[in-house]
Amino acid sequence: MTLSRRDFLISSAATSFASLAPGVHAAGNGQPDVIVIGAGLSGLETALTLEESGFKVLVLEGRRRIGGRLYTLFDLPGHPEAGGNTVSNAYGRTLAAAQRNGVEIVNLAPRTSGNRAGQALFIGDEHVPLADWAAHPRNPFTGDQRKLPPWGWAAAIFQQHMPFKDLANWHDAAHAQHDISVHDFLSAQGATDAQIRLGYDTNIAYGTTAHDVSLLQQASANHWQAVNRSAATTDFLLGACKGGNQNLPIAMARRLKGDLLQGKRVAAIEADATGAVVRCADGSRHSAKAVVCSMPFSTLRNVTIDPLPSALQHKAIQTLGYLPITQFHLLAKKPFWETDGLSPSMWTDGPLGMVLAQRFGRSDSEVTSLTVWCRGLNGLSIDRFDVEESKRMILDEFARLRPASKGLLTVGAVHSWTADPFAAGSWAIFQPGQVRELRAAMAMPHQRLFFCGEHTALGSRGFEGAFESAERVSLEVLTALG
Repeated sequence: MTLSRRDFLISSAATSFASLAPGVHAAGNGQPDVIVIGAGLSGLETALTLEESGFKVLVLEGRRRIGGRLYTLFDLPGHPEAGGNTVSNAYGRTLAAAQRNGVEIVNLAPRTSGNRAGQALFIGDEHVPLADWAAHPRNPFTGDQRKLPPWGWAAAIFQQHMPFKDLANWHDAAHAQHDISVHDFLSAQGATDAQIRLGYDTNIAYGTTAHDVSLLQQASANHWQAVNRSAATTDFLLGACKGGNQNLPIAMARRLKGDLLQGKRVAAIEADATGAVVRCADGSRHSAKAVVCSMPFSTLRNVTIDPLPSALQHKAIQTLGYLPITQFHLLAKKPFWETDGLSPSMWTDGPLGMVLAQRFGRSDSEVTSLTVWCRGLNGLSIDRFDVEESKRMILDEFARLRPASKGLLTVGAVHSWTADPFAAGSWAIFQPGQVRELRAAMAMPHQRLFFCGEHTALGSRGFEGAFESAERVSLEVLTALG
């Protein structure tokens, strides 16, 4: 994958968390039994599980921080998240891990409930009150669908027309005929290209456009959303780790008995039936009886694997899709939304994408920062510019749509997950045909090389998918090593 000029965009408030995690030191107490690549949730959970089973484990992390795609901006007010945001009641493994590692989960539901229903809609240059949207001339939908906000249109169609009901088995071979593009599926329901562009592609949650997302991928996401809705109770949780979600992997790393070496960017992995060797870009060489790789395929494709995995597994590593996301974290000198009378949260069809108010202050209503989410093609577009130019563009666009904000916003942090060389995208996306062809083979052990990470999970997503994959891979390694 060719990276943009922003080879590695990191927050302007970037901090090395080496002082918060185990010290970086050379392994001097003998060869490990297992090497785990990656100090995110899946890698750390795997390492801890194997240590509890008596194995000596070495963790190699390419970054100079712990957490992978959990990335808390500790230097900004309220500690907003550049990575994973929230968990709910259905995140059983995650909640258990937080308790196990002494990390408190706080409920953010009262602080985030207004971000979706109360967000301001901007189409083109115009603020469109939701009450006026059904009759608006720029509304491309038809019939009763004209009453739906753009962000609710596709979900309504999926709920009504998904061609199979057992979404928990979205990956089953019985559903292979549905491994088509979301665009083809929506078109078959009578949707026009204009409707799909606004109702699915704009601020897309998966892929870059509806053409490169499998309907089975969408089914997986729908299933996970349904699981979370079914777990909702009167004690509904929309939670996060107190002080920042990155505190969870930091706490996990502190519990490791073995070494955790940061700044170890993996260049090559050699594996056979008896062991494996990891070679890093700094020239170091590490050997063990087994290697567990939690790297996303978007970055693993830049690592030499010898011998090559099976043809299908190799194809999965080289081609699995990932969602482009670039975030801008804005700080307001004054609450300009009180001046123009609109919600600080926005949904736009322009460069700002979605804007979500972060309420991490002394009360549930206090806005501590604004997060601009540029996703899909919008994220790729903004990544074409250098950091300072992209900041200027975002602030100018904000002032154009919301004149009351002019001169009152500053950019506290920027992070492009696409340009991050240790991520090269956000969460994994199956493209049309990939579930049918590649899913079964993609996480299979390759000699003494094993795979984990949210991209290999079947029943869960996000934090929970990472923990699910750690359970599976730990059993695979325990079985292989005895």
